Amino acid sequence: MMPRLPATGELIYSVRECSGQYYSRDVPGGVESSLVHSELWRIAADGSNRRRLPVSGSRAEHPVTSPDGHWIYYQTEVAGRWQIHRMRTDGGARMTVAPLAVKDEEKTSAFGIALTADGTHLTYTLHDGFTGQVVRARSDGTAAQCLAPNFGYTYMAAPDATAKRVVFSGPARDYRLILVGGPEDGLRVLTPDHPNCYVPQFTPDGQAIIFIRRDGGLYQVASDGSNLRQMADGVQVEFFLTPEDTHGSTDVPAISPDGQRVAFIRQQPAGPPQLTVFDRVGGELHTLTALPGACARPAWSPDGSWLAFVSMVKARPQLFVMAADGFGPPQKISDVAGAVYALCWRHNP
Repeated sequence: MMPRLPATGELIYSVRECSGQYYSRDVPGGVESSLVHSELWRIAADGSNRRRLPVSGSRAEHPVTSPDGHWIYYQTEVAGRWQIHRMRTDGGARMTVAPLAVKDEEKTSAFGIALTADGTHLTYTLHDGFTGQVVRARSDGTAAQCLAPNFGYTYMAAPDATAKRVVFSGPARDYRLILVGGPEDGLRVLTPDHPNCYVPQFTPDGQAIIFIRRDGGLYQVASDGSNLRQMADGVQVEFFLTPEDTHGSTDVPAISPDGQRVAFIRQQPAGPPQLTVFDRVGGELHTLTALPGACARPAWSPDGSWLAFVSMVKARPQLFVMAADGFGPPQKISDVAGAVYALCWRHNP
């Protein structure tokens, strides 16, 4: 029987390479890690037509595609600082999106890309080496506005469908969730009794916010701060490339396009963490994989029929695709010497 794979669809993903064993660790003012080289690649969801994308700089990571399928946003390191760039899916029309017109721009990094569902705006974080500030801007980077300039260190921001509201977290309030609307709306603490809340995201209808906590819980709260509840436990909060990768990176749960399901990586009683889906309607958990390597980075296809993710294969994460209903085994569609580090689906234009 032929393996079940999507007949259409495309993925954008980054691959990290370094000499020797990758390491990272927290140091005062930031993170120290191995020197790495990273590239962006395109691949059809059935594993065919793999090709490298032309990007500037020696590092290109964390791709995000626009809802119309015409643009790829990504982070790239320039002179020791991170910038957000975008380009057409054929590699043309490359431009810097952030930072733009920032004082001491050569000392400022921009990271944490999140696009609105209508594609008109994005949010990100500006970091000067000591503290971060959440920014909302148009999708080309213009009209950038710091949303809480006097609030303290904030990041992990996500907009609602039109960027009228933005939710974020950060050390400023011990990682409690903060909601901001327009300049006249002020700030609202959504989880006053719950610190250590990470990577919040609006559901597509804007009525709820999904997030994880340091304790490994998957939670949701209404966008007005009511009805806080835990949906699951055992969430893999961070993904580590090697045993020496002690800083890691937050493994963000993925909300399905219809908002009814949440895909995340869950710790197992025995064996490595596996891809799991929570049904927000029925309240049921479904573990979809039983792979020998740890899984990470879940992402829904634009129609909600497929899930892509990475799983460790001989100490290197590779790219997998499987049906979101769980029928049919996951299929490995990459075989690269480096580590598939981040990924997204491209919306069909």
